[in-house]
Amino acid sequence: MTKQRGYYTLKIGGKNRTLHFSMNFWATFTDMLGVSLDEIGGIFEKGVSLKAIITIVYAGILTYDQENKKEIDYDNFDVGNWLEDITSEDIEKIIKAMTESRILGNDLNAGLNRNPQTDSKKK
Repeated sequence: MTKQRGYYTLKIGGKNRTLHFSMNFWATFTDMLGVSLDEIGGIFEKGVSLKAIITIVYAGILTYDQENKKEIDYDNFDVGNWLEDITSEDIEKIIKAMTESRILGNDLNAGLNRNPQTDSKKK
């Protein structure tokens, strides 16, 4: 794992691959799942599905490779096969790196409201 926010590197598919959770990632991720940014919280409300895990990893690797002009020699089915070789601890670290990333300049913060509304009435 890198110390740089929004990145995670692991050995998968026979080599070290970096996932980047940038704006490009979120565009790819939401497109692949057919959801809007507003609907992301609903994807994770009842736990993370296998499709979501594959999509997170695939979109993360794809984003990093495209941003760095690397050859794309895999697809989401390859990533699904590669995931059989990683641990649940790896998945937790990937999810943590993703939730520590930013969307539109705001921390994802696992869906928690960062600016809770306060009661403006005087007591």
